[in-house]
Amino acid sequence: MKVDLDKWKQHVRAKAVVYVGVLGFLLLAANVLVTASFSPGAYILLSVLIQFVIGFMIALCLRHLRLTRRAQDEKSEQLAFLAYHDTLTGLPNRRLFDDRLERALLHAKRNEQLTAVMFLDMDRFKEVNDSLGHAYGDRLIRLAAERLLGCLRGSDTVYRQGGDEFAILLESFAKPEDVRFVAARIQSALEEPFILGGKPVVITASMGIALYPLDGTVAEQLLEHADEAMYKAKKRGSNQFQFYASEIDAMVKSKAHLESELRQALEHEQFELLYQPQYAITNQQLIGMEASLHWSKADSAATTYGGWSKAAEEMGFMVPIGKWAVRTACHQLRAWRESGFPSLRMTIAITASQFRDDHFIEEIAGVLKETGIEPDLIELDLTESITSSNVQEASERLIQLKKIGVRIAMDDLCTGLFTRSGLEGMPLDSVKLDSTLVRDLVDDDENQLLAAAIIRMAHRLGLNLIAKGVETKEQLEYLKFLQCTEVQGELFSNPLNPDQFLSLLTDKFKMG
Repeated sequence: MKVDLDKWKQHVRAKAVVYVGVLGFLLLAANVLVTASFSPGAYILLSVLIQFVIGFMIALCLRHLRLTRRAQDEKSEQLAFLAYHDTLTGLPNRRLFDDRLERALLHAKRNEQLTAVMFLDMDRFKEVNDSLGHAYGDRLIRLAAERLLGCLRGSDTVYRQGGDEFAILLESFAKPEDVRFVAARIQSALEEPFILGGKPVVITASMGIALYPLDGTVAEQLLEHADEAMYKAKKRGSNQFQFYASEIDAMVKSKAHLESELRQALEHEQFELLYQPQYAITNQQLIGMEASLHWSKADSAATTYGGWSKAAEEMGFMVPIGKWAVRTACHQLRAWRESGFPSLRMTIAITASQFRDDHFIEEIAGVLKETGIEPDLIELDLTESITSSNVQEASERLIQLKKIGVRIAMDDLCTGLFTRSGLEGMPLDSVKLDSTLVRDLVDDDENQLLAAAIIRMAHRLGLNLIAKGVETKEQLEYLKFLQCTEVQGELFSNPLNPDQFLSLLTDKFKMG
């Protein structure tokens, strides 16, 4: 009831002038009727005029009160805005920033996420102020603030601490590299020339970064550490950013270097494919090869993060790299066949990001059409982890691949979730015993039991069985005993470059 009454009062205030106008019109109409009924004396006309003037004055007073109330509301809103925002840029001020930082830290603690505080200081801003004047300096700060906002998400906050310094709050992210992407984006945005007084002005910025909970668990710690990191960045030169923790800074910058190297390697096709022969276990006849991707220029940074291919997968490079690998392998297979050698099967490893890519299936079909390779000569090698996350979706994609005609192999069954129901739901052609299982096969009872179970399951489902990493004759004999069908490994040959594999083909088929 009280809510309805308040709404009615607000409505009456907003429409007060209208209601007074209607009342005045009714009074005027009443007086006209009275005048029409009696002889219009001077006192009656005077009375009507006085009532009209009174009504008009009341309307003016109400209108003035309404405009005054609106101006007061707008002023109150403006004062409330100024209480929490910077007057020059319109960005949140320290009071609002601190409030949002406290809430962000509580959210990060509750959800076990990372939060970052960044301090940013423009390089050589004083030169702009001294050469162009403070008016242009203020304009530069406003334009820089707009660009900073364009680099952030809606949940992030940037505030102007004073002068040419800004503080940035980045909420809810998974890993420190995500903050690096934001810092790099800010660097790129600020490097674009600003037009001041018709002239281009180029500035850069130094940034310090502190992470919750790695560099502090309370707001004061994070702000202090971000400030310290910013001064460290300035000492290294302009246009730099620095994480507070030296080990995190080294890790992030090392990954950034690796990312740059991978991008250049992709642009200049610095990768190569090596081919490891695959043999039938009964007569050791060459029946195919597995293409493996190598990057000869991979440095220590790649080894630090578990190998360059793992880092490339995390950074999103394996889709274009994998696309190159599939096309290169198919063209190489066609070249060997055109040289007069028998058609052999080519196994190509596929990563998780490739398999999930929306264009993967059509790209496979396109390469086969482009090279003229029979689809059943191409075997796509998938790890079980790729398909186990969403079995139904993976099965649907595998069915689409089978319609093209390619073969499907499942790898790493010794470490994956090996289940009969999972395998039976997949349209597979081959199953692989991983090299980690084969390595200790002769002496490890558990490995023997697992290998035997996988092989029995493969035979029951009518699947081909390939053992990887065969290094000794004892391993080979045990695999024969288990009725494995195909083998590959150092016992027969290491991975070979195209010229070496050509020599192998020549020995096997022309000079044997």
